[in-house]
Formats: sequence, C-alpha cells, structure tokens
Amino acid sequence: MEIITRYYTMSDYEGLFELLNSIYNSNIDKQMLEENYITDKRSIILAVDEKNHVLGCVFTEIQDDYVRPSRILFITYVAVKESYRRAGIGRMLIRKIEEICRSENCSAIELTSADFRRNAHVFYECMGFTKKKTTVFIKEMEMK
Repeated sequence: MEIITRYYTMSDYEGLFELLNSIYNSNIDKQMLEENYITDKRSIILAVDEKNHVLGCVFTEIQDDYVRPSRILFITYVAVKESYRRAGIGRMLIRKIEEICRSENCSAIELTSADFRRNAHVFYECMGFTKKKTTVFIKEMEMK
C-alpha cells in the first residue's frame, strides 16, 4: 500500500470527518472546518492511501511571536486511524510538518498532549521533541 502526505482538499471532508469523529468525537461541519482551518496561517496535512482514504491528519497553525521575534509552527491536532497506528503514518506526517516548518521559516514546532497519552509522548520524543517544563492553565468560561 502506498501512503502519501498532502494538504487537505475539499473532497477530503468525509474521510477527515470520519477520522476526527472516531478519535475526538468531533462533529465539525465542512463549512466551519474550511473557513477556520484553511487560512494563510492554518492548514491540515493528511496521510492518504492510493484510493485517497484518510488515514491520518495534522492540524497546524503558524504563530508569530513579536516579543521574541520568531515564528512557531504549532500542532493543534494529530490523529491516525487506530488500525493504522505503528505503521509509520505519524512519522510521515511529522516529517511533512518539519518540511513546512523550514519552508515557512519557523524556528520550532510545538504541541501539547494530555498527561495520559503516554504512547504519544514516547512517539514525540522519538521524533526529536523534548518535553518543556511548563504547566498549561485554563479557565473555563460560561457560554451565553
């Protein structure tokens, strides 16, 4: 089976929706996805097979830091179909992100990951990521 990485296109919505729903329980509609995640600074990279079935994805956002002049490529979501994990798809996606990082003149790639995702942490470390000694704080707000 041949697997390639490429940018999301409008015809990929159904396959991406299925993947995001199975992993994140997401019900994002096509219009919202394409209006909010396909911009100058945001993109979606897919891993697809020869029949264009979506096997994995990475959502990215380029963030400019004006205080310490630099650009960071931030990974907001990573997903690989469960039946295709440990098949090199995550590695292919991260390598593609590294190419984009260089071409966009970004100084680093960052992501966050929940404490319980130990297998993902091992994977990220194998890909050259290091764990920062920071803590994420969040304040949930009531929606009107």
